Amino acid sequence: MLKPIIKEPSVNHSERILAKITEKTFFSLWSYPSLFRDVDRGKELIDLTVYFDNTLILFSDKGHVTFQEDRPTDLAWKRWYRGAVKESAKQLHAAESFVRNHPHRIFLNQKCIDQFPFDLSNADLKIHLVCVTRGIGAAAKAYFDSKGPGSSGSLACYFVLDEQQIMETPFFINDINPRKTFVHVLDETSIDLLLNELATPSDFINYLQAKENAVRKLKLQSAGSEADILGFYLDNLDLNGYGTIANPRKDFSVPFAIHEFYWKSFRSSPAYALHYGQTKAGLGWAEILKTFSNCIVSATVGEAHDRPLLEHAKIVEILASENMLSRAHLGSSLFSKYGEVPESARSARLVQSLCHPNRTYIFLFFPWDDDYADYDEYRSERRACMELYGLVAQYKYPKTKQLIVFGATTKGSIGESETILAFDASIPLTAEERESAQKIMKSQDILNDVTQRRINNSDASFSIGRNDKCPCGSGKKYKKCCS
Repeated sequence: MLKPIIKEPSVNHSERILAKITEKTFFSLWSYPSLFRDVDRGKELIDLTVYFDNTLILFSDKGHVTFQEDRPTDLAWKRWYRGAVKESAKQLHAAESFVRNHPHRIFLNQKCIDQFPFDLSNADLKIHLVCVTRGIGAAAKAYFDSKGPGSSGSLACYFVLDEQQIMETPFFINDINPRKTFVHVLDETSIDLLLNELATPSDFINYLQAKENAVRKLKLQSAGSEADILGFYLDNLDLNGYGTIANPRKDFSVPFAIHEFYWKSFRSSPAYALHYGQTKAGLGWAEILKTFSNCIVSATVGEAHDRPLLEHAKIVEILASENMLSRAHLGSSLFSKYGEVPESARSARLVQSLCHPNRTYIFLFFPWDDDYADYDEYRSERRACMELYGLVAQYKYPKTKQLIVFGATTKGSIGESETILAFDASIPLTAEERESAQKIMKSQDILNDVTQRRINNSDASFSIGRNDKCPCGSGKKYKKCCS
């Protein structure tokens, strides 16, 4: 039986800001401020915890640690680094250790009554650690501008420096403890930028992993700022639309650096305009996820309310696992089809995920009819129809391994609702099921004239003239839009 998830609120203003911006990316279903461990009548685990697809992100917020600008810079820096960075890393590593050793002793509230709903006991659980700071930007900008104008006002990165060296190098961040899990240190500018530009759970998690791998294995030595690392990442996409951070030398024998104006350069490129357009195109998909997430957390799903939270969460997680490239493609396909289908017609569209090639979606629009006794009967009929589409699609497209059927009302129908069904299409249909699918195709006219829509992923590098249309999708000329 689905029950509401009651969360503890964030403790201070800085933590509330962090919780708000992370929820935009990870939604209410996967973002949890102030979890507790059953120690000494309930002690806080860490300031914010995000769980998604067997990955845990622990955030320590040190926004309350101020930089003492009335003190000499070298003294103020040492005090700030110890209080905001070293102390944060200590808390993060302690929280990570507790999760690894006591995964079932984590709760939603201080009384330790309601257990954290997701399973953290998997041996292959991946944990990322993030230290968030605030109030350092003005001092950093003043310091770097004194060396040369044009600073972004963000912390710089020199990962190979040890603690003693970093204490003597104001406004630089290092790899705090190379013997332990990597800690991402993000100031207020960086955390806002990452969560805005990496607007899906999978994109944000992939970036953290790529950066950690670049520092620890590929010899990324330094970067002008976190923004410059992000620019480098987004400027080097793989075939599935994820960014990469690779050492230019294939043998990784020489350390490499990312220059301090990489983000500024990338921000004015056609590649960024395309990235921006994808982010905008995916907003509708994000709104659907937000709605599903909030309904699960508040236990107001409407359908299948007798099923446990993890069943609901797993299906929505599939939709949320699409990256920005795929989310833009799926969102555009879904909403364009919605606009095309007449109010009284049943119609469907098949679309392949771009970052999960073996995953196929069916967008089914099912009309309301006044003959239905009530809305519950309508939803029951729609669900039954969705199951028929799922069976026929498995028969017609045997190479698909995962099939998602998204059912919704047609434009102009009474009431609005959506239902998601997931099918494990990796299991071959039986002879009886194949025969049944053939009959359903004919008798119910399901997927007879539908072909699967596919796009070939291509490299993001391209040339565009200043008078060409901007790739962000605005319809304006590039020189008057994202140039």
